[in-house]
Amino acid sequence: MTIDSLARQRAANALGLGKILEKAPCTLKSSDPEVQAAIRDASTSPEVLRAVEVLTRERVSIRGCSVSPERAHLQALQDSVGWTIGGYETRPVPEVAELKQTDRVELVLKYRQNEAPGAPKRVEMYDYLLDTIFQVPMRPVGKDVVAPKYRNLSGEIVTPHWVEADWDKFGQAGRPAPSFMPNRYPYQMPTRTGRHPLQQQAQHWVLWYFRFPDEEASQTDPGDEAIDRHVREALQAEIARRRFTKVDYIWYRNPSMSTPDLFHVQVFWIIPTSL
Repeated sequence: MTIDSLARQRAANALGLGKILEKAPCTLKSSDPEVQAAIRDASTSPEVLRAVEVLTRERVSIRGCSVSPERAHLQALQDSVGWTIGGYETRPVPEVAELKQTDRVELVLKYRQNEAPGAPKRVEMYDYLLDTIFQVPMRPVGKDVVAPKYRNLSGEIVTPHWVEADWDKFGQAGRPAPSFMPNRYPYQMPTRTGRHPLQQQAQHWVLWYFRFPDEEASQTDPGDEAIDRHVREALQAEIARRRFTKVDYIWYRNPSMSTPDLFHVQVFWIIPTSL
């Protein structure tokens, strides 16, 4: 661990975020006998067989569908098509892990947190996501909000200057459309031979759904059919912008969202090698 990463971890611990930022990696390996058995079972499941059939169709410009997030299913699918996310031994590279930790420490110092007595200790990301994904205007919190002092990444004890969504200035009529953007903390993905970087490795993006403060994130889940349509429309626009005409994709709901503040799905896409 570098000196900088040690400083980040100490700051996180001082904020009470150490356990939140550390996510235990999967200790199972794809070579374990019980895992191999689970993968074999998954490879003949209707979910995996359907996904393989969809992703290997010929003369189709946009191929893809939702998939099961179960580890054995993801590994069976990767074993069949090669480019998709695996179910085991998939960890963020150290640089991505450190970036995520730094980001979370910094956003706690900027965006309002729930400091009510007895409230669960977690990083409140709602205002941060509204600001960075949907460009909702922010305003300083009221003077009645007393923020506790925190230790920043430099080790200094500081009083945060929190902001929160300014709904009076939001001004947009209706609900913003879903936002399709690269995952800031992408998962490790396999590589393959291809003429273009977008053919060599899948891109890890996220489709985010807006919610108003009086809504629960689960209420903004539009269902599989709508999500798949939104993914396809977003990908069609993205590959057209890059002057491609074909794309393969999968998406799934993460069963244990590390960012439950807004509903979202994980999307992985790649340009086929045969154009």
